[in-house]
Amino acid sequence: MNQRPVYIDLRKIKLPMSAFSSITHRLSGMYIFFISLPLFIYLLFNSTKNKTSFNLVYEDLQSISIFSIFIFLSFAIFWYHILTGVRHLIMDFFHIGETLEGAYYSSIFVLALWLMTTIGLFGYFYL
Repeated sequence: MNQRPVYIDLRKIKLPMSAFSSITHRLSGMYIFFISLPLFIYLLFNSTKNKTSFNLVYEDLQSISIFSIFIFLSFAIFWYHILTGVRHLIMDFFHIGETLEGAYYSSIFVLALWLMTTIGLFGYFYL
């Protein structure tokens, strides 16, 4: 009889970097659909309703608050989803980085690029 695991504990499995990138790409897509998209629609609605509501949204985003950091994190997750999506498209259409080593280095590159641009934009807007 074949002894197969009953459940998989993802905390105990050492995932390759490309698998981590793929899983987080899917998770960021769900976050965008269920949290960021309604949030961005709400911001768009309030910023275009009238001048007073636009000024309120503008002031909320200019100050460092839980709301503005939540908006910034939503944009950062959206940016991560775009970068990893472009990585997957390059791998699928141009067959670049399809080897294990290429997938590892491309996922490291995308993660490093995302971290640098996100930290840079946070410093630009909030510091």
